[in-house]
Amino acid sequence: MYCIFDGEGFIMHKGITYELTQGKLFLIPSFTNSSYSCNESVSMIYVIFTNQLFNEIRMFIFHDKVFEVEAQPQDRSLFERLLLLNPRMELVNNDPQKYDNWNYLDKSRNSEPEKPLHDLLKSQEILLQLLSRSKASENNDLNIENRPISKILPAIQYINNNIEKSLSIEKLAEEICLLPDYFSRLFLEVTKSRPIEYIQRKRVGKAQLLLVTTKHSLEIIAELTGLNNASYLSRLFKRYVGKSPGKYRLAGFV
Repeated sequence: MYCIFDGEGFIMHKGITYELTQGKLFLIPSFTNSSYSCNESVSMIYVIFTNQLFNEIRMFIFHDKVFEVEAQPQDRSLFERLLLLNPRMELVNNDPQKYDNWNYLDKSRNSEPEKPLHDLLKSQEILLQLLSRSKASENNDLNIENRPISKILPAIQYINNNIEKSLSIEKLAEEICLLPDYFSRLFLEVTKSRPIEYIQRKRVGKAQLLLVTTKHSLEIIAELTGLNNASYLSRLFKRYVGKSPGKYRLAGFV
């Protein structure tokens, strides 16, 4: 999540160029490849969070586009408040060529259990307040009252919460009391993806997170993502990410 205060820059994401201009807030979905540039300089505050927030599923479940919204006058103070609630988490070096992502993510993971509960809740409250600016909720195909979506959403939430378990169309259809054939057709209509492909993408997404936030072996990551086979994980990973898990880990957080 980026808040731009001064200067001008650009984000290139999935073939689209977004101009980073003063007074804008940008929400970028996790594990999507983007590149950044600026002609002279750009002043901004940004925050990376790796835990899924309540109802974040409704923003990015069907789309992985960049959301651009108008920043509010209080946004800078909200970002600064986040920094106070999460001490020593700021970037040591603001040169993009020298970001120490491994060290940053290690610090984040190791310090999380030590934080007071009220600080964790306050941090999540601020992030939700910033996320609520997204106009995604105004998009008709994300409207939770849309009947096909309301039928499928519990299955999608079940997938997200049980990605390490054995998942089948029959099991998912049973969870939401639909016949398997009807469930598959409805899932494809709503998500534009077949259930098995969606599950594979979510498993690869979790593998991406584990690769950059842990030093687990590929065998352990395969087990934690429900694939139970490092070779199969490698094949899926290369299909959806475009590079091997080893190369992705060496590149750091994207």
